[in-house]
Amino acid sequence: MTLQFLLHRYNANYLDVDEGEPVITENVLKHIMLILTEQAKLVEQTSRKVRLRMKNGNYHIRQSIIYHITSSGIEYLNLMQKVVDAENTVTANINQINEYCNLIDLLADQRTETQSTKFYNYFAQMLNTYDDVMKGMHKLDNDLDQLINDLNFNHGSKEAKQLQTMINEKAIPAFQQLLAKAPKIQTLANSESFRNRVAYSQQGEDDLDTARAINDQHAITQRFRQTQAYVKRQLDRLAKSLDPSTSAIDNSLDSVYLLFNTILKAIQILSQEYEHIKNQTIDLKALTSKIDQLLTDFKSLNVPAQLPRHLAQDRLLADPSDLLDASTMGPVEYVANIRIKKIATENDNPIIVDDHLGKITTQTALDEIKELIMRDDLHAVIDHDLEFKTKIARDEIVRLYSATRADHYDSFAPFGRNVLEVRIIPEISSIRLHCAGEMFSVFLPQGFEISFAEGKI
Repeated sequence: MTLQFLLHRYNANYLDVDEGEPVITENVLKHIMLILTEQAKLVEQTSRKVRLRMKNGNYHIRQSIIYHITSSGIEYLNLMQKVVDAENTVTANINQINEYCNLIDLLADQRTETQSTKFYNYFAQMLNTYDDVMKGMHKLDNDLDQLINDLNFNHGSKEAKQLQTMINEKAIPAFQQLLAKAPKIQTLANSESFRNRVAYSQQGEDDLDTARAINDQHAITQRFRQTQAYVKRQLDRLAKSLDPSTSAIDNSLDSVYLLFNTILKAIQILSQEYEHIKNQTIDLKALTSKIDQLLTDFKSLNVPAQLPRHLAQDRLLADPSDLLDASTMGPVEYVANIRIKKIATENDNPIIVDDHLGKITTQTALDEIKELIMRDDLHAVIDHDLEFKTKIARDEIVRLYSATRADHYDSFAPFGRNVLEVRIIPEISSIRLHCAGEMFSVFLPQGFEISFAEGKI
């Protein structure tokens, strides 16, 4: 694809419009493609004649640069996707390990034919399977380490049983299978003939590479040598993961001996758990004998009274909760404080306020509300300034105005009368409420009317 096509495609489909990302220019994209071509080798460029459509409808032919993604670029994109999906795709299973071991045996067999690309495909499949196996081993290592950590803090047969099952059924057989292939892998890594066989197989009779089709000897030879170097690097990596030396273990992320260290640690933890359980074991025969002896002599046993819970708090001890030495501490000396108890008399009773005044005030406020705002028994209208004699009446009107913004009126019942509906009167604004004897007034933004349920007010 051309640079103009890439520029149009990116600006049309990949700009982050929500974040205000500016449109990429041709010079910026040209610099990016230069880095991808010359430094990263993820893209290659070639010159080719292309046909461009002019504004008048005619076509114009000119020389243009065409960009192609390379094999490295394709692998890089696949690797990015694998990183995203790693948490969901990594597994540790026996079938992968068996497949890996079978492929090693197949590659080490001198009778495996190399005339087609099948031998090279076996090698590539072995490398992919090895990577999957190593990722599974890392996951198994993490799972074992998690169980070990749980067992360190929670002594219990359930965790110990799980750990023992994982070691016996998964970790140790997997470790043994991988170690069994170490000699063959080391032999293949040191064998130049094996590298040649893989390189020859890559260019076998069913190879679709264009260099073979046009018999480009230079390209064929260069590809052959690059494949030899590639096979050497990969086999050295595999051999290093099985090297038991300290330097190899420290410098290899895929060393199987990291799993061995975890297995060894798990065995030590299981041994400690076994000793812990053994120490907690009760000799039932001896315990039964002691219980029988106590039952024989229980009538003559002298059981002391239970020690008070607060006894240890009366002494200066390092551990107040330890009552084992409470019987040898001696008595506690208390100093009695003289307290004079005051006896209450009738004169000390509080003064009871007569609520007759409140009843009169409430009734007065009710009468005032009837007089000022009630149009009939079911409707009240506040559409003009009001002068009140009682604060209760004024406060009740203010409280009822707040019902204009409520969804339900269950909590609004002035003087025990239920409210059905409260409506704003938009034509009436700025209602003044004033109570006699006060220096301030209350202003309501709008007038409103109230509908009451059947009853008396």
